[in-house]
Amino acid sequence: MKRKLLTCAALALAAGSLSPIAWTTEPSSSVTKAARQWLEQMIEARQTLNYEGTFIYIQGPHVESMRIIHGSSPEGERQRLFSLNGPPREVVVANNHVICLLPRQQATFPGSDYQRSPFPLSIPRELGRLENHYAFEMLGEDRIAGLETQVIAIKPRDAWRFGYRLWLDERNGMLLRSALLDEQAQPVEQLMFTDLQVKSQIDESAFESPVLSPDVASTSEPGNPDPLPPAGEPVAESAWRVGPLPEGFTKVLHNRFTEASGQHPTEHLVFADGLATISVFLEKLDKDPPILQGESRFGSMNAFGRVVAGHQVLVVGEVPAATVQRIASSIQHAPEAAKP
Repeated sequence: MKRKLLTCAALALAAGSLSPIAWTTEPSSSVTKAARQWLEQMIEARQTLNYEGTFIYIQGPHVESMRIIHGSSPEGERQRLFSLNGPPREVVVANNHVICLLPRQQATFPGSDYQRSPFPLSIPRELGRLENHYAFEMLGEDRIAGLETQVIAIKPRDAWRFGYRLWLDERNGMLLRSALLDEQAQPVEQLMFTDLQVKSQIDESAFESPVLSPDVASTSEPGNPDPLPPAGEPVAESAWRVGPLPEGFTKVLHNRFTEASGQHPTEHLVFADGLATISVFLEKLDKDPPILQGESRFGSMNAFGRVVAGHQVLVVGEVPAATVQRIASSIQHAPEAAKP
C-alpha cells in the first residue's frame, strides 16, 4: 500500500445490526428548522466568502497548526491549505482538482462525480440527504476567536457513524470550530480557528504555492527517488464485491492505481453517506507482508485490514470501528465477475 498516498488521503481520510444511539429528547421541529437554517448559512459562507485564517487541528495525539486561504469568483473556488509546523504539507484546490504536496512527493486527485468540499468539513447542500441518518439540534451560544457563535449538533441516528458539534459565526455562519464525536460523544477530532479575516477579495499572489511549480507538477524533484503516484483511472470491471453497506452509504468513487513497474496494482473505493466517508484499498501483495491484519485506530480514524486472495484489504474512515470491520468482512474476491 502506498503509505504516502494514504497520508494524503487522510488529509484531503462486524456484520449485524447495531442499536440506535439514544438521547433523552428528540429536538422539536422548530429547533431542527433553526439548526438547519444555520447549516445552510454555513455551507453558503464556506463556499462564497473570501477569507484567510489560521486554525489548530487536533486528531488523537497529533496537533497541527494550519493556514487556509480561500477565494471565490465567477470562475469557481480556489484554496490553499498548508501546515505551519512540522514537515511542510500543502493541499491546493483549483478547478475541482486536489493537489496534495508531501515532503518528498506530490499526488493529484482529479475532479469526479465525488464532490467533496476543499474545507476539512464537508456537508452537502442537500441537507435532506442527511436527515434520515442524522438529527440537527441547536445547543446555544459560545465565543470562539473573539467572535460570538451559535452551536449546532449533528447527531447520528444509529451507531454506524459519528456525530458533530459545530460553532458558527453569528455574523455570517462561517465555521469557526468543529468537533467530531465518537460513540460516547467524546471528541476524537477537533478544529478551531485562532484568527479569521473575511475580505472583499484575495490577492492572486496568496494562491501561489512556493512548492508547486510546472517542474514539480510534471516530474519528481532532482534527487527525489520517489516517483509521483499516478492519478488513477476509473474502474469499469472489478473482481471485487463489497457486501451490504450500512444504510445510507453509497459508492461514490472507484479508481485503479498501478505503479510504473506494473507492480502492486491497487483499487481504491470511496463510500459516503453525505457526511461520513470510508475508503477501501485493495492491493496485490506480491509476496510482500500485509500492512494490517485486524483493527487499528489513530485519533478519529478507524481501520480494519485482512488478507483476501493474496491481496491486502484495508478499510479506513472517520466512523466507528464496527463500521469499517463490517465492510472489510463483507469484501469478496470474484475473478469471474471481472470477465467480459
